[in-house]
Amino acid sequence: MIFCFILLNTFLLIGFLAIRDATSINQLKKEVNELTKLSIVKDRYNRPIKTKGGYAIVESSIKDYLDDYAVSVQEVSELIHDPKLSRILSYDNYLEDGPDFQNSLAYLSESKETFNQEIDELLSDLEEEQIMENIYQRTDDPYYISLYEELMFDGDMTDELKESKEMFTNMKERVNGIYDSSLNVLNFLITYNDSWKLEDGQIKFETQELCDYYDTLISQVQTKKDE
Repeated sequence: MIFCFILLNTFLLIGFLAIRDATSINQLKKEVNELTKLSIVKDRYNRPIKTKGGYAIVESSIKDYLDDYAVSVQEVSELIHDPKLSRILSYDNYLEDGPDFQNSLAYLSESKETFNQEIDELLSDLEEEQIMENIYQRTDDPYYISLYEELMFDGDMTDELKESKEMFTNMKERVNGIYDSSLNVLNFLITYNDSWKLEDGQIKFETQELCDYYDTLISQVQTKKDE
C-alpha cells in the first residue's frame, strides 16, 4: 500500500510538472507572439513578465533584448529626423551660417560620426552571437538556452530581426549619402563664396555654370532622401 501510494504520488507529481511546463511554454510562446506585433521603431517591449522560474528568465531575456534594441533604434531615428539636418541646406541657414558654414560643417561631421557609431552598434547587436550572449549571461541551463534560441531564431521573430538588419544596412548607406552630399554642397559654396549671394529668398550665382552645378549637388541630396 505504501509503495502504491508513493508510486501514485510520483505519477501525480510528474503529471503536474509536465502540465505546468506545457502551460508555461504555451504562455511564453503566446507572449513572444504578441511581441512580434509591436513596432521596433515606435513601441517599447518592457512589458510585465507573465511566466515563472526558468521560463521567466527566457521571457525577460527576450523582452530586455528587444526593449534595449528598440530604444537604440528610436534614438537613431531621432538623429536622422533632426529638424536641424533637414534645414541645413535651407535659405535661412545659408543666411545664418554662410558663407563659411563653420557651425553647419561641425554639425554634419559630428552628427555623421554619432550616427555611424549607433547604427554599427545596432547591426552588431543583430548578430547571432550577440543575441545569444543575452541568455548566456543569465543562465547556463541548456534547456532554457535552447528554448531562448528557438524563440529568437524561429518563425516571426527571426523574420523581424532579418528585416531589421536589411533595413538598417540600407539606412546606413542612405543616411551617409545624405551627410556626404550635404557636405559637398556646403564645401562648394565655401569654395565659391565670392560667386553667390542671397537675395529675395533665393541663392543666386554669378554664372549659369555655377548655378547648374549647385542644382546638380542639391539633386543628389534629394535623391538620397527619396531612396
